[in-house]
Amino acid sequence: MIIDGKNLAEEIKEELKKEISAAGKKLKLAVIYIGENPASASFIKRKQAYGAEIGIEVEIKKPKEEIWKSRAGLRDYLSKITHDKKNNGVIIQLPLPEEIKSRTQYLLDAIPADKDVDVLSSEAVGKFASARFSITPPVVGAIKHIFEKNKIELAGKNIVIVGEGVLVGKPVALWFLSRRLPFTILTTKSPNFSEVMAGADIVISGAGKSGLIKKGMVKNGVVAIDAGTSSESGQLKGDFDPVVSEKASLFTPVPGGIGPLTVAMLFKNFIVLSQKTKHRVSGKH
Repeated sequence: MIIDGKNLAEEIKEELKKEISAAGKKLKLAVIYIGENPASASFIKRKQAYGAEIGIEVEIKKPKEEIWKSRAGLRDYLSKITHDKKNNGVIIQLPLPEEIKSRTQYLLDAIPADKDVDVLSSEAVGKFASARFSITPPVVGAIKHIFEKNKIELAGKNIVIVGEGVLVGKPVALWFLSRRLPFTILTTKSPNFSEVMAGADIVISGAGKSGLIKKGMVKNGVVAIDAGTSSESGQLKGDFDPVVSEKASLFTPVPGGIGPLTVAMLFKNFIVLSQKTKHRVSGKH
């Protein structure tokens, strides 16, 4: 079965439209876009389009080079945006430019948990890991939605996560840990990659390496969740070779699988947090 993420995202869009309409309040999501990255620009356009369709303003904030190359300057810039009451949620579009990539977590930590719709700040991740947060990282929400909709049982399965990144590998691992589910983490450099992959019942990959997982590496009936994206000759590619779908019992393609659903879950998070913030401001609990 090949999952149509666009269709699932459309279903959620209709639910979110109703929630926004019922709230009767103007809501704004600030997206901080640093430097130039064609893939990031494409993802931001998708978020803007989705937000517009459900009635949420998505505003792009693009600091000048002299600001983002200054450690203090960029942190101050972020602080102003996160503390602006008009911004109900804040995202820093990743990846950051190479020059400041080492400061990624430092900058993500400038976002307060109650506006962190991506669940990437240390505060938000800590709350999520200890099951004290009302939202989940968007990619986890997307995968969870697919598993629940297709009645995929996780208990007793051999689960493999490929990649340790902040957007896929880390949050998915934390989710499984919170559910006390055993799993194995592989990276592209794992010496036993093929051996572990061959025994996997469920594979969630977020390595960002095109065609990393071949048809011959997986067993028949594998659940293949492709959350890895990379650009090849201007085209978006996933970690799984597309022909893996011929062996998989469930397969999410790239593009059109996890991606659109992750955007939908991001806005679902946004609505949950904006409602909580509204209650706190008005003194209601």
